[in-house]
Amino acid sequence: MSIGQRTASAALWAVAGIAMAGFVAGAVRVLPWVLDPGVPIRAALPFARGLAAVGLESALLVGWPLGWAVAFFGIVESGEARVLQTLGQGPAATLLRLAPQAAAFALASAVVGIAWGRDAGAPGSVANELIAQARASCAATPAPVAYSVPFTGLTWLCAPDREPRLAGSVPAVPGPAAFSASDAEIAGDFRSIDLHDARVLVAVPHSPAIQAHVSFLSIRGLPPWAQASTVPASLRGLVLSLSGIAGAVLGAYMVLRGVAHSRLEAFVLGAAGPLAALGLMRWFERMGSRPMLFVLVPLGSGGMTLLAGALVERLRPASRVAST
Repeated sequence: MSIGQRTASAALWAVAGIAMAGFVAGAVRVLPWVLDPGVPIRAALPFARGLAAVGLESALLVGWPLGWAVAFFGIVESGEARVLQTLGQGPAATLLRLAPQAAAFALASAVVGIAWGRDAGAPGSVANELIAQARASCAATPAPVAYSVPFTGLTWLCAPDREPRLAGSVPAVPGPAAFSASDAEIAGDFRSIDLHDARVLVAVPHSPAIQAHVSFLSIRGLPPWAQASTVPASLRGLVLSLSGIAGAVLGAYMVLRGVAHSRLEAFVLGAAGPLAALGLMRWFERMGSRPMLFVLVPLGSGGMTLLAGALVERLRPASRVAST
């Protein structure tokens, strides 16, 4: 088996393993909705799709560099890397031969990042899909039932002889407001909701409740139910692609240079950079950082990989002294 085949096989196995772990973790989150008779299965599918996309995004970012590092350690351990160097093919030349494979993995990371980035940038679109899927199930029910819409706190009230009504509540002034509507559309940033054929009941302290019936109602200034990502989808794909390249190339290069003396050390060199990139990206998203800050993520991936290599070399003599 050629070097390219071994690295591709190791990378694909690593991606598959990490993706499977992510899918299982996602299934645990979706399972309560799937088992809840008040939630139609088709209404949980858009959220499940999002969890699967996040798992695949992480698997590609971490699995590819990890697989390369482990595969190249096997090549070094077998002595094949020394033979290649004797023939004049150093680590840089060996990695250059894998440029098409690296481009394929980088393109896959970019495509997945762009696909998920569209939903991450506008979580309200996912919520609207959840509402639409639950309404379709509601319209087809043969008996009166209430269907909860996952992730939104809204409920469809269904009856065979009536149009479905969406019920929910929002914080309002002078008091909380309960509403029902024939349909609803949530803004991408979750800060507003548009209701069609709305009936509203507003609780007023020390006064009778206010009731209203309007054909269209837009409620704005709501606290967001979910935080939208601040990085555009195209930039997200580019950041993930470059982060994977930085982690894979630098980690593999150090392994070929003999920095890793064990499979565990190769594992550390392959995983350190991508994991740092993943954590840095999630942190920037939670902080609502400006898009330009995300260009630091690939630098973080490469820098952490180099730092891991330096730590591996520095700690190895200390561990040997301790063992003697």
